[in-house]
Amino acid sequence: AENRCIELHSPDGIHSCVLRASDSQEALAWFNALHSTMARSTQCALVEANRSLASIIGELKYIGWLSRRIGCEQNGRSSSESSDDTDRWQPVFVAVTDRELRGIAMDDGENRCIELHSPDGIHSCVLRASDSQEALAWFNALHSTMARSTQCALVEANRSLASIIGELKYIGWLSRRIGCEQNGRSSSESSDDTDRWQPVFVAVTDRELRIYESAPWSIEAWSRPLECCALASTRLAGAGNSSSVNSNSAAHQSTVFCVRCGTARGVISHWLRAETHRDMAAWARALVQGSHNAVNYQREFSFRCLYQGRPCQLIVHLDRGFSLLEGGIGPSSKAIWCHPFDRLKASADDGIRCLFLDFGADDGEIELDMECCPKPVVFVLHNCLSAKVHSLS
Repeated sequence: AENRCIELHSPDGIHSCVLRASDSQEALAWFNALHSTMARSTQCALVEANRSLASIIGELKYIGWLSRRIGCEQNGRSSSESSDDTDRWQPVFVAVTDRELRGIAMDDGENRCIELHSPDGIHSCVLRASDSQEALAWFNALHSTMARSTQCALVEANRSLASIIGELKYIGWLSRRIGCEQNGRSSSESSDDTDRWQPVFVAVTDRELRIYESAPWSIEAWSRPLECCALASTRLAGAGNSSSVNSNSAAHQSTVFCVRCGTARGVISHWLRAETHRDMAAWARALVQGSHNAVNYQREFSFRCLYQGRPCQLIVHLDRGFSLLEGGIGPSSKAIWCHPFDRLKASADDGIRCLFLDFGADDGEIELDMECCPKPVVFVLHNCLSAKVHSLS
């Protein structure tokens, strides 16, 4: 009633906030400043958009935000909503072009279509070019622009997130296969379902691989991933080799890779697909370097186990190798045996709970009961050895 409030909406229409000034004069001053700034940025957006869109939807003449009244007359018929409902308004983004954009068929046997998704995963649109060459040119232009903006978003996000989830090393969109093999068991979904792919937003931090349903818009969203795996116990497998994955596109087959995450419940496999070979190479490099960095950051890993029926702690150290301590970790813990990495002759596991290590000693093969799936130890061991080899090159 005092005209002290200003309501702001995000461009995607999902988020909004209300600012309240000390009085109406201050609110008016803030409104004028914000409105003029947004008007200038809108005009810049119009010029930038016309560089890319003129040949597809025509030249943009004017763009901006308006409020649309909810429950107004539509298609020549009066709305049946109540008078209270018809007094509500909804912000909408309006674009005026010099020609009407018509709906297009979804059959793309000629590779003329490009599908775009909004960062929140809610909206999508399909663009159709005149031929496959023009579609490829548009795809390359859009893809490179999005890659640059993603890198800018990574820098901006690290200013707020480094102290919360760790430093972001690489982020972007991938397609994840629905119904892939997890925990060593094949999915019960049909073969048609296993050829379906779902876009996911993926982030590699200094210690974790994080998968989100859509691009996080807030610190709270960044803190709630759909799935999270420790990079120290994560392995890249089958990059560019998708013989076990059904796909109708040979080009897409060569950009599929598998990420295997060792957990106490078993191995979780994610079949992921990049849009280009360069993208797949960048993701492979980010995952391998991320796993190396993770073991370099932590350096020492401890796992509870049973050795000859006694509770022990298996220590895997990046520099010192293996140690088996009787009881818990502490100054009074007694080392049963210690071996450097170069003494390891062979290792194996049963995929359920037993780990076998052979150091070539007189005792022969050592059996450890890890009391859960031994794959986290195995993957940490592999990443430690890989990081040590990489440091020598």
